[in-house]
Amino acid sequence: MMKASHIPRESLESAGLVTEVMSDERRATITWHDGHQSIFHTIWLRDNCSCDSCGDHSGGHRFFELNMMPGDLANRISFDGNLIKIDWLKEAHSTVFDAAWLRSHCYSNQERARRRHKPVLWDAGLTECLPHVSYPAALEDQEQLLAIYDAVRTYGICLLEDVPKRPEETEEIAGLLSFIRETHYGRVFEIVSTANPAVIANIPVPLRPHTDENFREPPPGIMIFHSIKASEDGGGKSVMTDGFKLAADFKVQYPSEYELLTKVPITHRRFIEGVGLRAEAPVIGLDYFGHIREFRLNERTMGPLDLPEELLEPVYDALSKMFALSYDSKYHMSYLLKDGEALVFDNARVLHARTSFNGHRHVRLTHVGSDEFYSRWRQLRHELKGDINLI
Repeated sequence: MMKASHIPRESLESAGLVTEVMSDERRATITWHDGHQSIFHTIWLRDNCSCDSCGDHSGGHRFFELNMMPGDLANRISFDGNLIKIDWLKEAHSTVFDAAWLRSHCYSNQERARRRHKPVLWDAGLTECLPHVSYPAALEDQEQLLAIYDAVRTYGICLLEDVPKRPEETEEIAGLLSFIRETHYGRVFEIVSTANPAVIANIPVPLRPHTDENFREPPPGIMIFHSIKASEDGGGKSVMTDGFKLAADFKVQYPSEYELLTKVPITHRRFIEGVGLRAEAPVIGLDYFGHIREFRLNERTMGPLDLPEELLEPVYDALSKMFALSYDSKYHMSYLLKDGEALVFDNARVLHARTSFNGHRHVRLTHVGSDEFYSRWRQLRHELKGDINLI
């Protein structure tokens, strides 16, 4: 029986996955039990060898370099149960892959489309089915904790219930999910009515939908609103909007304006005492394949546009149309945060707003890094569900 090298491979049952393997100098073809065929280029297979001498890509302990690769990748491929072995004839070297690991990294169009993140878009209707998780349950049960991550990954938002109202709990929530990102506002920002507020959040007036702090690069990742004291008049509702849904509808209604807002950088600034922040980015951020990966929109933090003169008026027109769409109530999920509840949402996707209120209202705001948040999500999905190669 062949012994697998310590390639970063996940313990997933894969016996019987492979029915046939073939290869030549350039490509290996693997036929799986479900009829799918994977084509792996030999350069990719050699590059992903993680035996002791080549080292491990996943942990960064890599010794083999691309420039060491021979020009001739002649090989002999075989399989035994759930292991696939490749003998590299010009190197006197062998690579052993777990079949499940290879299948999970198949880069056919079909498999890459299957792995691609598919966020569920929403509008005002989410008010009736807002994802929610018991905070005490998440502290005790990893499945419930994963439910928070899954909701934010899928919908961009999750409500935490039964959260202690003590202010110190805000940082406990953050620590459960990721690491706090400290800024000039500190680790936690108090949203509470004051006589002479430094920011508009502390004035009890309605706020338009926006993503926060686009003047930073990157902007805040995962936001946490922890409600200590709700307004007694029923005002101060959180109004949430799915930026991905806005972008998708905007593309249909205004295709040329959509193209502008995916390419032209919009300036955002924050210049106050002791602070000089500036960043530029398109409203709609796309990945290499044209899928929406982030959304940045905030009329209050926009700086003077610094664009070629022929773009200025078209960009203002596109922005005006996008703002109008974002202010349409059909996209607004409204929820009055009760004492001892918290909203967790992805600032790269979900816009937040607020209705006006009277009287005392106290919400504590903090944000954590998206990279660590989704790192923990991937780890939990792997540990609890056996998922591999999550995008």
